Amino acid sequence: MGLNRELSFSSCMVAHIFPNFLFLAFLLNLVMVHYERYICIVDPLHYNNLWMHRSFPLALLVVWTPPLLFAALPAFGWNNWTGPDWNSCCASSQKITRLSNCSTNGTTCCSYKRVFPNAFIYLEVYGLVLPAILTIAGMTGRVLWITRGQLKDICRLHRSVERGNQASDQEQRLNLRYTRCVVAVSLTFLACWVPYLIYMHVCIAFLISDTRWSSTTHIVLSCTGIGSMAVVPLVLGLANRQYTEPAYKLLQKLRDRWRRRTQGAEEVAV
Repeated sequence: MGLNRELSFSSCMVAHIFPNFLFLAFLLNLVMVHYERYICIVDPLHYNNLWMHRSFPLALLVVWTPPLLFAALPAFGWNNWTGPDWNSCCASSQKITRLSNCSTNGTTCCSYKRVFPNAFIYLEVYGLVLPAILTIAGMTGRVLWITRGQLKDICRLHRSVERGNQASDQEQRLNLRYTRCVVAVSLTFLACWVPYLIYMHVCIAFLISDTRWSSTTHIVLSCTGIGSMAVVPLVLGLANRQYTEPAYKLLQKLRDRWRRRTQGAEEVAV
């Protein structure tokens, strides 16, 4: 978004709107995944009857349509394409002296300021992105709270069966497992979402002040913030047995096949 290039109106819109749509669709996909896990914990009996399972294409359509409609608003007129002399920004970015060179061959200076008005950016950040992240955090916290209550019920029933007042080894293992889960979730949120929140608000601060910042600082912050958020699907996949068990079984089959071949080769050699 920080690059200024010579593009036509349609090419400039596609260059900024399409990545923005992919980002918003990615974020709402994460909300859908967390919602599915939330329903699995809160209402496990009706989990298999969830509408996402009955019609998965419809779920994708519901998740992708709002980002597409919102991201396409600049193409339908909510933009700053007709404004001040934007050729000056093109000239300063490319270090040329003649402003007329920025509008040759039907191209003009393409900048994110021409595509996205400040009100659009504020609405996206504080109306879509931040509420989505807070929704994910709220559902995750609710799941941990419910899990804590279920753990207390299990420990209470276990003590009533054992007829003892002290915590057994099994209860201690359950409490330790729950503590590890809380620590893992907290570290994941701190490592994945907090850097992006910092990057997002730093960008908003620079946008409000309308000050220039070095490209190195921009690259470091964007790679740290956006890259950390992109790790979330990987963490969710590794924490889900539906994904890890098939991979584990595949690796086990390959290992067993390799061992049989090795043993066969050794027997032939002997």
